[in-house]
Amino acid sequence: MTTPVVLALSAFIALLILENYGYGYWMISRPIVGGALLGLIMGNLPVGLLVGGSVELMFMGVLPIGGSVPPNAQIAGLIGTAFAILAGGKAEIGITLAIPVGILAQFLIMLAWNVNIILVHRADKYIKEGNTRKVEITHMFGLVVFFIIFFVSTFLALQFGSKWVSNLVANIPAWLSDGLKMSAAILPAVGMAMLVKMMDAKRYWPFLLLGFVLAEYLKLNILAISLLGLAIAAGTFSLSKSNETDSLSNFTNDKESESNIKPVLDKSDLRKVFLRSFFSMTSINYERYCNLGFCFAMIPALKKLYKDPTEYKAALARNNEFFNCHPYTGNAVLGVTLALEEKKATTNEISSEVISSTKAALMGPLSGIGDSVFKATFMTIFAAIGAGMCLAGNAFGPIIFIVPNVLLNVLSRWYFIKYGYKFGISLVNKIHESNLLNKFVQGATIVGLMVTAAMVISFVKVPIALTATFGGKKIVVQDMLDQILPGLIPVVITWGFYEILNKLKHGNYICILLSFAIGILGKVFAII
Repeated sequence: MTTPVVLALSAFIALLILENYGYGYWMISRPIVGGALLGLIMGNLPVGLLVGGSVELMFMGVLPIGGSVPPNAQIAGLIGTAFAILAGGKAEIGITLAIPVGILAQFLIMLAWNVNIILVHRADKYIKEGNTRKVEITHMFGLVVFFIIFFVSTFLALQFGSKWVSNLVANIPAWLSDGLKMSAAILPAVGMAMLVKMMDAKRYWPFLLLGFVLAEYLKLNILAISLLGLAIAAGTFSLSKSNETDSLSNFTNDKESESNIKPVLDKSDLRKVFLRSFFSMTSINYERYCNLGFCFAMIPALKKLYKDPTEYKAALARNNEFFNCHPYTGNAVLGVTLALEEKKATTNEISSEVISSTKAALMGPLSGIGDSVFKATFMTIFAAIGAGMCLAGNAFGPIIFIVPNVLLNVLSRWYFIKYGYKFGISLVNKIHESNLLNKFVQGATIVGLMVTAAMVISFVKVPIALTATFGGKKIVVQDMLDQILPGLIPVVITWGFYEILNKLKHGNYICILLSFAIGILGKVFAII
């Protein structure tokens, strides 16, 4: 490729990856979608689908939970796809390089997070001055920080790495090439093990077993198992609900809970906060995480609520404190905070301490819902279905993934703000009192574990090549294992990774290294 082409391609990749932090968290840069888009642009959609789907499975359980910065799946998928196409359509090259690229990208993300600390301290200065415009500009400058880091790293990789990749392909021995292919088939087990670790597998292990049985013995696909899991979860909830009072319904109809004060903020104000919430992670940093994004979203409402400059500055500072929550469920905190700020502005019955402590109290449980349900379950279900279609060369795979996630992004953000504001903190309290939160998480765990078990069977492929001769008769070890317990080896490997993740601090990296070791050594010694 010529330098202008590399520049244009690097800019496209950087802009695509930027959405993961900068402008909305739309999931379009996930390997399953980004790989397909890049493959389409570079004229090799089949390779884009194959690499994107494979890398999606590899990184499926590698999620940025809380404040962690794991190997970056977006960069890994896009750079891996580009390398695979540049190497003449060698998908295994892109899949293999995705791991080191993703790990390297981790340090780039960490660099951006640290640079953004400078932006936060600059915004503090502007908040003291009451300079709203400069606060907004400072926050949005995070887009520039992330873009520069993603663009420069991508350009250097594509400009100088393609020749290296080509030479690498030409000099890879057969045993290593085959070993890398086998490693790529084992690596999804790391993601599956991480998903099991994130969910309460020890408590809900029967559903993990059920998913295995449905996938291996009844040969149901992942979508069918997902729907069955949903039915089981819904049935469990209905049975328990029949013995309980629908306290949430009572609450919503309880006139005593409604304020007699006419709301100050209208739908237009909520819509402004909603639109700004898509930039919640633009200036994410290690000091206060998404604090400036929270303040940025609140600004239109605070302007309307506080006409006194001193009170307005105090409100800005109050909403620029530490904040870390999933970008979807974090909007519920925005909604509740809007209700509290309105109460403070109109009646002064709410103190600044109450608002700050309420935000802090809500971050934990709502982050748990966002991370475990939206990321680990919802996204995973559609990623599994879509990735399976991508591996089969079906271009509808990325669409199956992206459409539900875009809808979830928009609808959850809006309704969390709307109902968080409408009911304030009382809604969250009632949810806890009625045990709806626990039941919601319980249902999501049931579905998630069943789907994860099905994915192990579908995507982790480790055929045993060993044979033995007894009494002059040749015995294929894999056939013997299939008669005893089909899918045994993928299950054993996945569970082994699960135990490593639970017991070792850097277990994810150990599991990745073991995947390569098993794949390469297995081919060297003709075991797999």
